[in-house]
Amino acid sequence: MTRTIKVAAVSLGLVLGTVGCGNFLVGDKLSNNPNNPTQATAEQLFIGMQANMFSSQENSVAMTVCMWMQQCMGVGGRFVDQFAHYTVNEFSWDGNWFQVYTGGGLFDLRKIEAAKRAAGDSAFLGITKIWEAFDIGVAADLWGNIPYTQAVGSNPTSSLDNQLAVYDSVQSLLSQAIAELGPAQPGLGPSGLDLVYGGNKVRWIAAAHTLKARFLLHTIEANAATKATIYANAIAQATAGIASPAGDLLAFHSPATSERNIWYQFQTTTFGQDVVAGKTLVDIMRARNDPRLPAYFGMNASASWQASHKYAKGNRVLDPNGNGEQVTAVAAPDSLSGSTEPVWPTTSGATTTDNHVTWTNTGLPWGGEDVNVPQPGNIVSPLSGSLRMCPDASSCGSFLQPLVTYQENELIQAEAYSTAANPPGNDGTALTHLNNARAVPGLSALAGITGVALLDSIMTEKYVALFQNIETWNDYRRTCIPALAPYTAVGVNPIWRGKIPGRLYYSGSEGNVNKNIPDPGTQVATNGFRNPNDPADCP
Repeated sequence: MTRTIKVAAVSLGLVLGTVGCGNFLVGDKLSNNPNNPTQATAEQLFIGMQANMFSSQENSVAMTVCMWMQQCMGVGGRFVDQFAHYTVNEFSWDGNWFQVYTGGGLFDLRKIEAAKRAAGDSAFLGITKIWEAFDIGVAADLWGNIPYTQAVGSNPTSSLDNQLAVYDSVQSLLSQAIAELGPAQPGLGPSGLDLVYGGNKVRWIAAAHTLKARFLLHTIEANAATKATIYANAIAQATAGIASPAGDLLAFHSPATSERNIWYQFQTTTFGQDVVAGKTLVDIMRARNDPRLPAYFGMNASASWQASHKYAKGNRVLDPNGNGEQVTAVAAPDSLSGSTEPVWPTTSGATTTDNHVTWTNTGLPWGGEDVNVPQPGNIVSPLSGSLRMCPDASSCGSFLQPLVTYQENELIQAEAYSTAANPPGNDGTALTHLNNARAVPGLSALAGITGVALLDSIMTEKYVALFQNIETWNDYRRTCIPALAPYTAVGVNPIWRGKIPGRLYYSGSEGNVNKNIPDPGTQVATNGFRNPNDPADCP
């Protein structure tokens, strides 16, 4: 079957829904899609479910996390800028909340499971359970206690399951799925309907093990007394997890307008240039000449030097060495460059005189916006122009967004083995797993790093590798690496207490009809507005 999906209504709509009054698309609109008939087959529901899952990992929650983690930043004074600076409320993620349950969420997942259980298709059932675990596990990451055991049924006011109980259910679902995908189990599975692995059971089993390891790490802070056991279990699961980049769980996209990557779709809207590179991430990558820079961000200098050209202060060119050069001074009478291209310095900060123009080397041609101190606009890199989103005109938007990867699997093991995270640990083994992850983008192997420095290197590499992935927020809340400065440029927001937000508000629309959803004031006053698995702020 042709690997094709229609994601525009589910995905881009959730992002653009932020435009009106700060609200996302609300639940009834998600549920009542005229292109999605009420009586759909399990196979039709499975296709729609995948589109919903891809969307939920790429849309406004992912964009919010990217900005709060300072991998991206919002500018322009509109809703993106407001989200970046924590100006949010209980309606900010309405659509994302309902996406967990409707329009390809938990309700449809349960329908698919029931149909395939009745049909005796264990493989199809197992893959669907992995998606349910992913869906509900991420929801618990974002909102903490959530409706789950009572969520599917006739009860309009579902009670909230404890977050840690939801994580237990996630582990149980994944264990069931692994068993149901065993070689002796019956059923053909989804085959070509599976937009990730084409029904490959071995790859789904590996992904399930990596997900088990991921969600185990999310319980460590709340279970400090059993941390060593949790880390040991995470190692066991990751050892059976994704074994190479070929096994990465990637969201499917194509260049077709309705199937493009949602990050790319957003970049093509009138709000697209409001999300730019974050200074924290760019600075880390520049410091080590990270080969992923052009894949993640557009350059802040691309024009070539021109002879006898009238330049102004602030103009930028890309020199033949691959560095940015910026005009920092011009002289009378005409501010013209020379007739022959100058010999460019290779050291950042060095200057060269070019007739009546003085150029300063600004290093690699990427820069980021700071959360507190606005940077000169001409040095901030856009997200548009990144090579992974648009490697050439014919494939723009077809990037397969990484959701669960070999690199993550290796870095889970690296953290779990490190002595700083899990004493006594084994720093030698931790370093091996770190270097396995670094080898994927072509970074050189590290040597001789131990203790706190090793853990910092592990989590920093994960911060870079998981760019645009919601999981970055979970890693930060657990380890506080890298060190991030909260937004305080206009003073300390009493809701966030001068800290980076630790959770999302519950859906206001859900709260209007479900008495079990705490009101916003109660949410803010509970546990420092943090989830049960994350009791402590980062410094």
